[in-house]
Amino acid sequence: MRRGFTLIELLVVVAMIAVLIGAVGTGMKQARRRAQIARATQDVKEMTNAILAFENYARGRSLKNYATGSWKETTETSLSMILGGEESDSGEPVPVLYNAQIRNGQILDPWGRPYEFMIKRVGDITPPSSSSFQTAPSLPNFYRLIDEERE
Repeated sequence: MRRGFTLIELLVVVAMIAVLIGAVGTGMKQARRRAQIARATQDVKEMTNAILAFENYARGRSLKNYATGSWKETTETSLSMILGGEESDSGEPVPVLYNAQIRNGQILDPWGRPYEFMIKRVGDITPPSSSSFQTAPSLPNFYRLIDEERE
């Protein structure tokens, strides 16, 4: 009766382990990508809700001071109204409406780039006397990355 394993048996076991590790690694990469997109989606929803909550909280203070119609990066200064850095018309400080993780003064997406947002007047469907505003934060996603980052 022989004892131990042959070289062929050991190689087969090592190959099976390598295949399993490869399959798990691919699944983990896809799961990480889905988690990044889900986090970015949630961040954008929270930012939009906070901007709209600011207008409601400030009791009549509209978003016209922030309506630029162009894309702006999310920074401590550009979103100070929802980060607790502004006062309402009555002089009361606006509470923190959006609790963001700020790194180097910027609110970054899961890929390390700053989110962008735009607040603009809704002009085509409402009369000019209306004070309706539209917020349009951008959702950073896989397609926003440059080619080197996609790989």
